[in-house]
Amino acid sequence: MDIKAEIEKIIAQVTKDGDLKEKFMKDPAGTVRGIVGDQADDDTIKKIIETVKDAISKGGLSGIGEKISDVLGGLFGKKDDDAKIEKKDDKEEK
Repeated sequence: MDIKAEIEKIIAQVTKDGDLKEKFMKDPAGTVRGIVGDQADDDTIKKIIETVKDAISKGGLSGIGEKISDVLGGLFGKKDDDAKIEKKDDKEEK
């Protein structure tokens, strides 16, 4: 699942559709699950909700790129750490 794309899709839908925005504000987890299905675990859903709420408060997608990057970094930080370890190991072998 492309989390960034899902976040952008949800933000676009919620900011354009007043009924969906109202539903999101009442039941954010249910609304997000209704859009992304069972592809995301609870932690990912929470981070998506946080990012979408932040975007709504700022008026949509503009300026939300950094927030999405922060969320993705938080979700996949371990992979970044693993990549650094692998690079270090590669240097030591040479």
